[in-house]
Amino acid sequence: MTIVRTMMLVLMCSTALFAQKALYLEEIKKAVEKGWRDHPASVEQWKRTHEPNVLWGYNSPGGPIYLAGTLSFLYEETGERMYADRTAKLLAEYGDLRNVLPTGFEKTRAEYVNGVPAISNFFIMPPYIRAYLRIKDSGVLNAGMKKKIEEDVSKSADFIFHFPEWGTHNRAMLRAECLMYASKAMPNHPSAKKWKQMAETIASDNLKQWEVEDATGYHSVWLMSLYSYAEAAHETEFFRSPITKYYLDYFVNLISPNGTVPEFGDSRWWSGVEGLRFVGVFEKGATVYKDPAMKWAARMTLETQKKGRDTLGVGDGYYLSDAYRWTDESVVTQRPTTLSREVLDDMIGKKVVFRNGWDPTSTYLLLNYRDEGDGGWLYREYLRQTISVEEEKMHHGHADENNIGLLMSKGSVLLTDADYRSDLPSGKFGSWRQDYFHNRIVARKNKRDQNQSVMEFVQNSGAYRAVRTTKIDFLNLREVDMSRTRLIDDNLGYRWDRIVTYVKEDDFFIVVDGIKALKSDYFTFTNFWHTNNLLSRGKEYFDVATDSIGSFRFPTQRSLFIHFPETYAKTSGVEPISRNWRTEQAIYQTISSQYKTGDTEVFVTVLIPHDRKENPERYLGKVKLLPVTVPYKAVGLEIDRGGSKSYLGIKIDLESEIARENIRPRYLYSLGKVGYGDFETDAHYFFATVSKTNLSYSASNVLKVLYKGKPLMEALPNMHGLQLDGAPPRTAITKWRHWEDTVPIQ
Repeated sequence: MTIVRTMMLVLMCSTALFAQKALYLEEIKKAVEKGWRDHPASVEQWKRTHEPNVLWGYNSPGGPIYLAGTLSFLYEETGERMYADRTAKLLAEYGDLRNVLPTGFEKTRAEYVNGVPAISNFFIMPPYIRAYLRIKDSGVLNAGMKKKIEEDVSKSADFIFHFPEWGTHNRAMLRAECLMYASKAMPNHPSAKKWKQMAETIASDNLKQWEVEDATGYHSVWLMSLYSYAEAAHETEFFRSPITKYYLDYFVNLISPNGTVPEFGDSRWWSGVEGLRFVGVFEKGATVYKDPAMKWAARMTLETQKKGRDTLGVGDGYYLSDAYRWTDESVVTQRPTTLSREVLDDMIGKKVVFRNGWDPTSTYLLLNYRDEGDGGWLYREYLRQTISVEEEKMHHGHADENNIGLLMSKGSVLLTDADYRSDLPSGKFGSWRQDYFHNRIVARKNKRDQNQSVMEFVQNSGAYRAVRTTKIDFLNLREVDMSRTRLIDDNLGYRWDRIVTYVKEDDFFIVVDGIKALKSDYFTFTNFWHTNNLLSRGKEYFDVATDSIGSFRFPTQRSLFIHFPETYAKTSGVEPISRNWRTEQAIYQTISSQYKTGDTEVFVTVLIPHDRKENPERYLGKVKLLPVTVPYKAVGLEIDRGGSKSYLGIKIDLESEIARENIRPRYLYSLGKVGYGDFETDAHYFFATVSKTNLSYSASNVLKVLYKGKPLMEALPNMHGLQLDGAPPRTAITKWRHWEDTVPIQ
């Protein structure tokens, strides 16, 4: 019986292996067949429409090269000569495409001093050279073809030396990959040593350091190029680096109900599946680390790209061929189970995901608080002083600190990012990188005139202004998940904390934005939320949804109720804004006022996903302001939950509880206590639910919690010596990290 079970297990594993690799191979073959059929017409179309680009000069088409790269893989895999013959034809003819260029074109740019290279685009040079390597010894190339191909490769590799861009980002790594493959293809070429040296020079930073980009669209380009280079250069230590493992876990944990890494930075809605690079990245990770979640991520990325498509493109096929080669089907596929969490940390990733599951109907919210950070200074500075990137957060990032870039519920898309850019280097008003294109607080000096539109007041050229961010807190509590992340703008002179609360059972969010003036000045603060479809609006509420982006259509069963329960001296409204290649709607709440140093301001936004058939006004009374003893230094909210009520208390001014005297501990309850209706506490964050019989509460960074004057918890006294003012030891209580309890109501 044991032998039979073992044989069945082996058979099941073999079947799974065959099925997975067979699926990849089938998709690759379909892509190649279609690509070969379409090739003549697509090349003729390119010849008719090609015009040299002012920025890039000669920019040859990628299709023939990706087709050659994929054909050569099929030759390597199957041994069928037809694939090698077709590859040879494509490679040998590719340089002839330069015949479309006008006479004397090589004199138009300094970098063409040695002629126009056959492959001037470093994105497509690696597949060209890899294709040549695969068929080099196949017998299908005659001497003339070899000479022509090698001349095109050598001149294209030499061309990179006119701008050997470096740093830990995608374009640099692509250059290194190109040069490494060139040195492998022609090891005896006079320039081979030079190519290899430059490849190793550029790659060395990328193999050992953190990436400086924060953009979905470029992360997979960087990683795929890095993995390809590591394989070609036999960099066996690379996958032992904790940095390498970090990025795989990071991207797995960002995957949304849409089935892929969501859009942030210089990206578009579909950037997470573009080129299917992430499939190969996740497959490699699953193989190296024997990680079931990475295996699942690879499958989900492919399934997402395949939706509504019978046949993949040859670019997809090329990158899928590496996924095929790197696949290890002894690794089982397992969907992750972690729910709301930091992704992955508060130094590199600087993102928070709120979720209640991992299926297509799960609720998902992405908060991105990534700034430029302290790492990679040399690479960022080199880019700033070398290329036109003043609208970018170095590098390829947006002014999206503390931005909520995606909210999904039951498959419906309720909040999104704005897309990449509408022009080069950016579009009008910095579209779509500047802060006002994102779901975040926007701060400006001076007062907005009552006859001036909000957009007219906040918009400018779009140049990025550096700020700093940090995580204050993140907790998974019994009833809620919460995050508190901070933006500090030293130049403008304000500090902004965004506190997100996810009420898990009721499946909605409360966003409290607490702002503190660091300088006395006149400020205008605006709380922006963006949508494609404004379904309805009323007093301080808006019901919205995004049913499509480009050709992508989303389920339309849900919409998002946006409510501003705190309205003092604030104005709300809607204005048109360019986002996602169309006119969308910018919902806002704004205030202009004089603030002294230390003054605070607050915005409260309730985000309730709901069935679109429901009347949104039914949710107007769900969250109400709760009186607090220190207005604007804290925010209190009462939440109607049917048979019970919940209470949310958030301290805005975290320094108010710190004694002026240089004593330890410095936290004093008498200074930090806040009354929230029947509750009193010094907690930085407090959530409680009162039913007929029980009271449940959660409190963080806390000394005491009182309910109707009676203590629910209280830190215990302790003697603290070594007082800095020379005083004798003092007895005091110290903050507890967080505490939760349920007590009966008498």
